[in-house]
Amino acid sequence: MMSNSTGLLLHNAKDDDDEQSPFEEVAANISNKDDPTILCLTFRSVFIGILLTCFDSVVFQFFAYRTSPLDINIGLIILLAYMMGEFMSKVLPEKIFNITINPGAFSIKEHALITIMATSGTTTTFAIKAITVQRIYYNYPVTHVNGILFILVMHLLAFSIAGILKRYLVWPASMIWPKTLMSCCLMRILNIENQTETTETRWTMSRSKFFWLVVLFQFLWYWFPGYIFPLLSMFSFICMIAPHNIVFSQITGANGLGLGVLQFD
Repeated sequence: MMSNSTGLLLHNAKDDDDEQSPFEEVAANISNKDDPTILCLTFRSVFIGILLTCFDSVVFQFFAYRTSPLDINIGLIILLAYMMGEFMSKVLPEKIFNITINPGAFSIKEHALITIMATSGTTTTFAIKAITVQRIYYNYPVTHVNGILFILVMHLLAFSIAGILKRYLVWPASMIWPKTLMSCCLMRILNIENQTETTETRWTMSRSKFFWLVVLFQFLWYWFPGYIFPLLSMFSFICMIAPHNIVFSQITGANGLGLGVLQFD
């Protein structure tokens, strides 16, 4: 027989799981239901996650000391993870040596796990900056072992603080994280085809198809401000009124304060 305390815990857990966000944008895109039958920790998610994590961390750290560092956007990581996951779900055999490596269709939980793993390497840690400052400005080099241990301690401390604050900043449905919301919406669009009812609205295109059309349009349009007509990337029509006025050009020009500058890229 179930005790009263156990029943109360299960009841509270169920209520927390069914809690809906008061924000319409979050409630419309983020589900508050969990499907335990969807696999998360699979060979595909671990392999792609480790591969993208190593790639992102090496590339980001290599360009971190440059004047113009290479920025790997989280949207690119989500797209790469999705394409690699779909590719592996179609070409990999179901089992190798009685080990399941392809359980079926690529799931949104696998996609989310890969994204979480990969995005952890897209920013340099402050511990590396501290080691760099000690070596360059104070002539105090740190050994490789001490440096690795220092970085691990800083990361473990950060994860510990995040775990403590999770019940206050993540679990409540009233919490909203705009940047994370955009990533969740993109993963939901890629993995869940949302078909609209033609009887309720004139919009008959799915969000997935609309997204890929926007990506195609952005790819084609960027050739104009990027290569064909670079003036579109920073167009100051106010500066063209008096192009020979130095003060006016410094205030409204693209190389000045940029007041009234329009960007079409």
